[in-house]
Amino acid sequence: MGRVYQIRITYKLGKLPQSYVLDPSIGELAGGRKIPHLYSQNEQKLCLFYPRHGEWNETMWLSVSIVPWVSTWLFYFEEWLVSDDWKGGGIHPG
Repeated sequence: MGRVYQIRITYKLGKLPQSYVLDPSIGELAGGRKIPHLYSQNEQKLCLFYPRHGEWNETMWLSVSIVPWVSTWLFYFEEWLVSDDWKGGGIHPG
């Protein structure tokens, strides 16, 4: 009962996974507003965890960490579209 999103998750050993929304355009959905919890507004790279706090490490399966975190991010994004208030917590990257 919600919007369908196409996501890209990239990961190379020794690096951090990166997640992007490919479709629909979250920038267009946001109507020009600055989207919270993105590492890059241009690339629309999702901010799912804070690397300095060790919230993710390479022993974690993407299917039980990153994939559910993307789903949670999208839930809060959809709620933000309506309320203009990010209720997902966390630290907003600069």
